[in-house]
Amino acid sequence: MTMNTRIATILLAISCLLAVSPSPAYGQDTYVPTPVTVSKEKVNFNGKVFYSHVVLERQTLYSISKAYQVSQEEIYAANPTLHETGLQKNSIILIPVKGENRTETVPVSEHPSQATNTTATAPETPSHQTPDYIEHTVKWYEGIDDIARKYGVTVDDIMTFNGLSSRKLARKQVLRIPLCSGTASKKQEEPATQTPAEVIKEVIEDITTPSEPVAEDLTYEQKSIVDASLLLPLNASGRPSDINMDFYAGVLLAIRDLEKEGIGTRLNVYDVANGVIPSQETLSTSDFVLGPVSSKDLSLVLDRTGGRVSVISPLDQKAASLIESHPNLIQAPSPSERQFEALADWIAETREPGDKIVILSEKNVTNAAGNSLLAKVQAKSLGATLLSYSLSEGTSIPSRLSGMLSKNGTNRIVVASDRQSFMNDVTRNIGILVGKGYDIALYAPSKVRTFDIDNASYHQAQLHICSSYFVDYSDKKVKDFLLSYRALYNTEPSQFAFQGYDTAKYFITLVSKYGRNWRHKLGETEGKGLHTDFDFNGQTNKAVRRIVYRKDFTTGLEK
Repeated sequence: MTMNTRIATILLAISCLLAVSPSPAYGQDTYVPTPVTVSKEKVNFNGKVFYSHVVLERQTLYSISKAYQVSQEEIYAANPTLHETGLQKNSIILIPVKGENRTETVPVSEHPSQATNTTATAPETPSHQTPDYIEHTVKWYEGIDDIARKYGVTVDDIMTFNGLSSRKLARKQVLRIPLCSGTASKKQEEPATQTPAEVIKEVIEDITTPSEPVAEDLTYEQKSIVDASLLLPLNASGRPSDINMDFYAGVLLAIRDLEKEGIGTRLNVYDVANGVIPSQETLSTSDFVLGPVSSKDLSLVLDRTGGRVSVISPLDQKAASLIESHPNLIQAPSPSERQFEALADWIAETREPGDKIVILSEKNVTNAAGNSLLAKVQAKSLGATLLSYSLSEGTSIPSRLSGMLSKNGTNRIVVASDRQSFMNDVTRNIGILVGKGYDIALYAPSKVRTFDIDNASYHQAQLHICSSYFVDYSDKKVKDFLLSYRALYNTEPSQFAFQGYDTAKYFITLVSKYGRNWRHKLGETEGKGLHTDFDFNGQTNKAVRRIVYRKDFTTGLEK
């Protein structure tokens, strides 16, 4: 079956599956660039009222000015730095609000592009205080100390500005938070070095970062229908992506199997191949967003969601680098650093007295993965010997290694490199040593599985790797999946189909069991899939599979 025929078959099967499934519902929408929409966000700054507008892709100053019915000169006046920087995607600019003045109460929501309907009667601002403020609606788990820390003001500032006589707050109570402290002398002495837009941007970024709820107040209610959004560069209108179509096919099969267990799913599918991302309002209705694939596209979606919905990285191991700046990102594939750590743990757990541990690295070559693996092994204090050599020295390596190895124990050799040329040289040298009677177990980064190297040399060296992915075709559940997939799509599943199935099934099940607070059960809920496992530490999946290439030419998981 050719690739085009295979994709056509999968597309036909997907369309049939979407058509015949009575419940849950599967939706697929086509999106066009979002026009300029007047923001519902307003802020009071220096006695004037402004809209807080988030600049989207392809928007111009002309289109923005027309939408808000102000002149371009008025926008420049409110945002002086625009003359130098121009419009920047995802930046926040101030738009003057005609006919409003500083005495009006300006409702400002807690998230961009979402207005609050909550209103409150605030006391008249004392004359010694600044009238610049932003409104905050109290969440059920927040205290006044939490809110003060969030905005960098004192509790006295909040109480004085709002005329409060008690520290106790009510849920959904609206507080006015001064943008500049009115009582803290330190803040009064600090000169204002930021533009109004920069101040507003900092405040909005801060309040859109999810706070950690108090654990004892959490409630978990089961959901019979899970709302999920799938964002993939399917390129359905052109030449479809086989990788993403396979992933999508696996997701649909997981949903069908879960329906048999009584778990329903409303799946909204978005083809983001053209770079157009759904709006924040659209995505925020989901229990989670699965995808996109690349780190670049994930960054766009994370910025778009504003922290209001969890975004799951389904395939890109490097996307873990985004976690530090995005608390709503969940990394489904375990990152390389975790795999290297697990490999070092494996060596430490299995070594016996008399074993030798040798680390091989490539001289004068910078290799980030190799350096990381080297550091992880050395951190275990296993007494490893390091041998660094260049490829030009390859023929002398067997004799040099012989002096480092044991004839009685197992020689555990670590390849601190993910370069194919170096790995090829290592396996050749190890083949010579195995022929001389040395018992060798080779350890290397999981990337070596993709190299164009004869697998016989891996089996001869008893290659050990830790990876996020591995399918055990002897497993009954895997066999059942194969039969279902073949019957539905008339083709063989790729590793991406397995990953789509495992990821969708794990997270949909989690949401169904724990409801809207499912994130707080993430670290307590392990999952074993067909292709990958799930065991979260914070936002990162730390589960790996230990894979061994055995001398009998079988490849399997260490039990």
